[in-house]
Amino acid sequence: MHALHEWEQIGYIMHFAMNPDVVYQYPIWAVGLLLVGATVFGALLLELFARRLLPVELRQRQNDVAAAIFSIIGVTYAVLLAFVAMLAWEGYNRAKVASYSEATRIEDIYNLSAGFADPEKSSIRNEILEYARRVATVEWPAQAEGRIVDQDSIYLNGLNKSALTLHPSGQAEGDLHSILIQAIERLWDARQERLLAAQTTVPGIVWFVLIVGGALTVAFGSFLGAPSLRMQLAMSAVLAASGALVLILIIALSNPFRGDFRVSTAPFEHVLSRMEATAGQQ
Repeated sequence: MHALHEWEQIGYIMHFAMNPDVVYQYPIWAVGLLLVGATVFGALLLELFARRLLPVELRQRQNDVAAAIFSIIGVTYAVLLAFVAMLAWEGYNRAKVASYSEATRIEDIYNLSAGFADPEKSSIRNEILEYARRVATVEWPAQAEGRIVDQDSIYLNGLNKSALTLHPSGQAEGDLHSILIQAIERLWDARQERLLAAQTTVPGIVWFVLIVGGALTVAFGSFLGAPSLRMQLAMSAVLAASGALVLILIIALSNPFRGDFRVSTAPFEHVLSRMEATAGQQ
């Protein structure tokens, strides 16, 4: 029964390692404190256990060999951390660029509609206004909760229909109509990029390798022997804390639309305020 209980605990840990989205339900500072505290505490306990199991004199005699192996393990894990952190940072930046691009395309379409007469002008502006409102008030909160947003959009479909049913009366209006069609296509592309960024996260297996690899790296540090127990504990604590801090960075950036550092709706809100102000003046 005791062994079964231990396997259940391991199963819970594995489930968390493979499904880290639960951390976005709490403030990043709380997650950071918990993660750093847990890793430092675990590293200190491991070092104290290793000191009782393996005499300092025995470890000191193997320091040269252990240090050489530890340097290889440490560099390997550091490269892995840097690689994942860079991918998370690039993904965050792509999501931010896609959001600003989408907001810019919305404003472009709204401004282009001024070249058409009513009722086409009002139809285009109503569709694009409703689309911007839905993105800011419905889709963004859904992304922040980790829910999947529909690839399609009734407002963009309506905008497409309004644009395709236009009948330009001259060369100038025909050119404007072509520009409008292209702007709508670019808006669709920006929307798809944003949705892809919201759905693309660090795979669970990567989280598992990061966590297990970090634990093994800290554990191997216990094979090194320092004459001073305080110095050994301090080195183990710093090693564990440094790895945990990078993990916190990866957690904060790995899902651009979740957590305390998620991409803001500011570009959509600015565009909405300008469009609504323009609509109010008419």
